[in-house]
Parts: sequence; structure tokens; C-alpha cells
Amino acid sequence: MTRKTHQSPLRALISGLIGIIIFLFLLILFRFFADHTSWALFSGFVDLLSANAPLIIFFSVMLMIGDIFAAFSFPFNLPFPIFSAVGSVLLVSFIIRIIVFINNFYSVGITPTIELMKLILYPLTIIVVLIAGYLSIAAQVRREKPDTGIPSSEPGEEDHSTVSPTWEDIGAEFRQMFYDLFRRIRDEINRK
Repeated sequence: MTRKTHQSPLRALISGLIGIIIFLFLLILFRFFADHTSWALFSGFVDLLSANAPLIIFFSVMLMIGDIFAAFSFPFNLPFPIFSAVGSVLLVSFIIRIIVFINNFYSVGITPTIELMKLILYPLTIIVVLIAGYLSIAAQVRREKPDTGIPSSEPGEEDHSTVSPTWEDIGAEFRQMFYDLFRRIRDEINRK
């Protein structure tokens, strides 16, 4: 999953607000076309968007706040995975509502599957987004702190090793990553 990084919190805020404004403009435009056409699927989809506009704006705001926190450096970026997880769950909820709309419109008959999807996808989304977010923070902390004795790899640099790492090497890397993270937190606390 490629995460769009912003250089500053202001840029993340402006980007998020522009996205919300574009959505509202498109919703008004779609509503105009839906009122002047007789295409039932399009009219139903525009009704779905209109009914879920507060949800769409809310998860957009949550993801925007997550991007704003992600633009800060450690330890101020620690809340960003939480906001991203909440926004992602709401986004998944909206996608499931679209699937329910298609199911109802075409009478596909997948309602029991949708209920099972909800039970699986909501907790899975939270777990995956939180883990990915905190691992990205740990990787950022590790890149920013080159005094650990381990050379940091900058984006664009290539590692010229032709030997595949073993599971022991990967486990050692994870242990070192968490050690560096907790050491950095301890140093920040002791500095205050």
C-alpha cells in the first residue's frame, strides 16, 4: 500500500479540503444530471451518495486528520494510524453500502455474504491499518536516526546484496526496529 506523504501539515489540510470540495461539487453536478435523466441506476446511485454524504465527509475528515498527523515528525505523528484506521473503517462501511445498493438493485441475493463480510472486514481493516501505520512510523524513526550503527537506506538507494535474507535475519530486523523505537521513546521522555 503506497501512502501519499505530505511535506507539511498545511499541505495535507489543503489537499483534504480540496478533496471534500470536489466531492460536494460533483454531488451537486450528479444531482442535476439525475434530475434531468430517466436512468434509474444513476438516480439511485446519486440518492445513495446524497444519503451518505455526511459519512463520506466524516471519513474524509478522519483521513485528512491522519494525513496531517503523518506529516509531523516522531512522536507527534503517533495518532495518525488511529485516525487513519477510523477513516478506513468508515470507508469500508461506505463501500459495503454500495455493494448492498447493487445487490438490491439487481437482486443478486448476496445479503448473507455481506453480513459475513462486515464481521470480517471491520476488525481486519482496523488491525491492518494500525499495524501498517505504526510500522511506517517505526521505519521513519529508524531512517531519521542513523547513530544506531546500522546504515539507513534512503529512498532511491539500492541494496546490492544478492543473498536472500533468512527468517532469523528478518526477526532480528524486527527486534532491532522495536528496540530502536522504544529506545527513542525512552530518550525523548528522559530529555524532558
